[in-house]
Amino acid sequence: MKRKVYTPEFKLRVVIESFQRDTTIREVGNRFGVHTSQINQWRNKFKKEGSAVFLDQRNPRKKAIVQGYEPGQSPEDLKKIIGELTVQNEILKKVQGLLN
Repeated sequence: MKRKVYTPEFKLRVVIESFQRDTTIREVGNRFGVHTSQINQWRNKFKKEGSAVFLDQRNPRKKAIVQGYEPGQSPEDLKKIIGELTVQNEILKKVQGLLN
């Protein structure tokens, strides 16, 4: 049996619909063909992570934390470290060449 795959847009629509006061989760599930336990999982994830949508995207440190990276471990931070180490390595190679 093949699993159903739902798009993020569909999940968001179901979750928003489930938060409406005039409907129950069971009604939403019947309308969209999704089990109530699945809707509850999506709702919980939305409650937990939904605020990330409104964080200041200009601050790379906050953005990395929202994406689940530890401080100093985001791809941007690691690229910066690699660049610094590459420069230091080149300087050491030149100094060693002058000493020999």
